[in-house]
Parts: sequence; C-alpha cells; structure tokens
Amino acid sequence: MRALRKARADTSSGAALRVSRREMLAGGIGAGALIALPDLSLAGRAAGRSARSASPAGSRHVLLYGTPQAEPFPGGSVAAARSPASRARSSPAATSLPAARPVATQLASAPVASADQASVALVTVDAAGSAAKVTLTVVDAATAVVSKQGSLTITGIADGTSILPTPVFAPGTAIIAVVLAITEPVGHRLARKVDLATGRAVPMQAATWRSRHALAYFDQASETFAGPFHLGNAPALALTTAAANSSDLFVWTTREPQPARTRPQPPPLPWVSVFPLGSGRARASVPSPAPWPASEPVVTLGTGHAARLVNGRAVQVSSAKTGEVTHTVIEPLNVTRAKPSAVNMQARPDGTVFLTKPGIGRAVVADPSREFRVTAQVDYPVPSSPGGAPASKAVLSPAGDTLYVLGGAKTGGISAYDMATGKLAGSYSHGRQYFGLYQLASGTLLTLSPGNPRLEFFSPGLSLLGTAATNLHVSAVF
Repeated sequence: MRALRKARADTSSGAALRVSRREMLAGGIGAGALIALPDLSLAGRAAGRSARSASPAGSRHVLLYGTPQAEPFPGGSVAAARSPASRARSSPAATSLPAARPVATQLASAPVASADQASVALVTVDAAGSAAKVTLTVVDAATAVVSKQGSLTITGIADGTSILPTPVFAPGTAIIAVVLAITEPVGHRLARKVDLATGRAVPMQAATWRSRHALAYFDQASETFAGPFHLGNAPALALTTAAANSSDLFVWTTREPQPARTRPQPPPLPWVSVFPLGSGRARASVPSPAPWPASEPVVTLGTGHAARLVNGRAVQVSSAKTGEVTHTVIEPLNVTRAKPSAVNMQARPDGTVFLTKPGIGRAVVADPSREFRVTAQVDYPVPSSPGGAPASKAVLSPAGDTLYVLGGAKTGGISAYDMATGKLAGSYSHGRQYFGLYQLASGTLLTLSPGNPRLEFFSPGLSLLGTAATNLHVSAVF
C-alpha cells in the first residue's frame, strides 16, 4: 500500500502538474488520473429488446481514467467510490452518485485491464538517483480496492532516466508481465539557444536520449517480481506493443533510426519477439511489417497466436512458436479517409474478433479460424468525434446481437443496430454529441461528453438512467 499512501500525500499537498519526458513518450498518459464511480444497477427496470444482451448485474464500480482538469487529482491518479444500493432509477434527476475517493496517483502509464475485465493493473515509478522503484498495483474492478501489489528496483541508471512501463496480463495465469522502456540521457554537453525575448544566444545543458527495454514478471499468487531482464537492445524507440497468452509474451519493438553517412537509409522495420513467460531470452525474434508499435490494438487468439490491427485495415498474426507473421487485409475496413479514426479490435469468447472503424462508420465481426472472414457487418453514420481518446466509439453487446455506436455528426446521441440484419434498432438523442461509449458489467451503457455532466448512463434499451459530473477529461473506462 506504500504507493497508494504516497499517492494520497501527493494529492493533499497539491503538487503541481508537470510534464516529464516519460509523459511525453507516453503521449501524455502519464499525466492522467483514474477514479471510480458506481455502476448503476438495472435491477427492477425494463430494459427493452436488448435486455438479453446484458451481463448479470452486480454491485461494482466504474473506473475512469483521464487527465485531471483541476484539483483534487493533480497528476496520474486512481480513486474509488462506494456503490449505492441497487434500485431502479425513474429519472436522471433521481441519480446521485457518491463522491469519488482517491485510490492512487502519479501513474507512470495508462492502466490495463485483464481479459475478463475483473482486474486493472496500475504502475508507478519512483526515481531516486541511480535507482528507480517500479510498483505494480492490481485493483479489483468490482470493488475498486487493491488486491495485489509488488515492487522491483532498477539500479545502475543515469540520473534523470525515465521509465515507461507497459503491464500485460497473461490470461489463465497469475502472471502479469511488465515491459519497461528505459530512456537515459547520454552525451551531456553545453549548447547555445536563442532567447526569443532578447534575441541573444544563451548557454544551456543538453543531452542525447537513448532507449532500451527490460522485462519483469509479477506473480499475483506470491506478490513477487522476477527480473528485471535487460534486453540490451539500445538504441531503440521507447514505445512498444505487447500481448500475452498463457505461456508466452509477445513484444514489438523498433530500432532507433540512425543518421546516414552517405545516402538515405530505409526506416527500420519493427521486430516481434516471443518470450516464454518468466524469461528474458526470446524463443523467436523476426521482422514484422510496418507500422512502428504505438499502442495499436492487439489481442491473443484461441490458438495462442497474437493478432495486431495495423493501419486500421489489416491484421498481422504472429505465431507463438516461431514469431512468423501473416498479413490479412480486412476488406470492409480497407477504406482510407482523411478524417482520423480510433480503430479498435476485441477478442470475443466464441473465438471471433470485433473490429470497429468509426472514421468510415463501419463495424465487423471476423473469424480468425477462416482467415478473418467477415461474418457480420454494420454501417452507421460517422460520429462527430471518430478519432482521439477514448478509443471506444462502438461496442458489441456480450451476446453479440446488438451494436451500440455514437450517433452521427448531425444528430448526436447514441444508436443501436441489429447485428444480424444491420438495421437500426433504436436511438436516443437530445442534440448532445458524445466522444466515447462503453458498456459496463451490468449492461448499462456509459457515454462521455466534453463538458459536464461528462457521464451519462443508459439502459440497453437506450433509456436515460442518469448523469454524473467528473473533473477528468476521460480517456478510458474500465
């Protein structure tokens, strides 16, 4: 609980929000916060035709991750609130959510959920001179309380080193792998920079930054770490993509481009390496076609292989045994538009994968066992915010029969489509535009808005259940 106690101390002291190199490498995610609110129960409420799609409702929390707008969450944070008694809600005004309480602050990277959504892993990094303490905290998603925690120390690093961690749950095991991007300053020198206010050149300290990677493995059963295992792959780009099955860890990395002495050189290819869980030695390491890793969607399939969605239109499958990569274009998604799109891919319990590309207004279900043949497709109006965080703009119900999407740019709201026919099954709009959509464990739908009340809760039948305000600019929901 030391990391949590430190987090609360940082919150109470009102520490200023600072942008570090680690946060820049992480695209700002290190400056985020995670808070918890109760998941509204649907008990006693008629949910309409899509009620069969909802999971059994229980008392659990909603974890919100994002960037703090103001106090009381300065910097990366986690917070929780006690769930109210389950009862039907007759109107939005009847909904009153308890205030959120902090769980942890100063996160080093975005939280990651387990495949069954039962747990969320958080990582903090505390640097002190030539060492850094990496603490992994596992939060129970239902109760929003800490269930496991462990730390490891990385020694022999330069002062000012930033560490960007990526936690990865290994399904069916107690292991959480952590990929560590270690970026150190090298080649310190004195440089001169022009002061824009005076026009005069002033001396300043400068350095070259070089990244490498290490692996560590956290055993939830014993709450201990194995590692770190340093890969010695400097110079490399800090950002990675990672996935795991029950026995292997997949890691995509890229060598850092080097200046050409003569003619220009082609950009380096990413590589995918397959590590047996608990090991720092790769079983296989092979080139993987572009793009460079940058948090693109990746899932592990029932075969144990890893599938990576690239460029929003193709799936690269890497073999768990050899790392060999096969490339399959998903033709319905093979449409390029100038408008950015937050593409998404999720593995389903029946072995299929659900893919969405809101920038073209399309969602599909594909079967990896049949070369990703598309078995269902729905077209819908492009929402006003198809890109940016949060990446979830469309969700498939647990039963796979209903697609929920953000409403079109002209109407806003949310819509429901029948996956079997592709036809509109229902919609709700009061003219408000949303930029994120999630379905919670109870079956409740949660939409996110740019301004307060940022949170709006709906039944699967698209009846408005209530609203809630938050000081976070939310970028993910768990």
